[in-house]
Amino acid sequence: MAERVAIKTAYITLAQLLKMENLIASGGQAKAFLAEQEVELNGEPENRRGKKLYPGDQVVIHQETYQIEGMSAEDLAEEAEKQAILERFANRQQAAKKQAKKPNQSKPKAKSKKPTGPGSWN
Repeated sequence: MAERVAIKTAYITLAQLLKMENLIASGGQAKAFLAEQEVELNGEPENRRGKKLYPGDQVVIHQETYQIEGMSAEDLAEEAEKQAILERFANRQQAAKKQAKKPNQSKPKAKSKKPTGPGSWN
């Protein structure tokens, strides 16, 4: 059975897939990985790290099959809701910071009517 890889964008590159699936630690390792390992894209050998993978593509690496899929409408709606919540939270945080930075606009403290200075010690 193929492992489902859902993407939010129109496509991802082969190097991005390798990194997402923890087959490589960084994008710079993609070229060496593809030179050493057999990778098939839709049944054809593939060794270009920048090859674009679209929903519906099937990639086989180490006898493991990865099915590239776009996010469903439900997943996209859930993601949009999460983003809206995070945006509201960030806006509230910014408003709280602005409020904290404003100087306290209460009435100034009344000055003491007691005399001060050298002659007032009696």
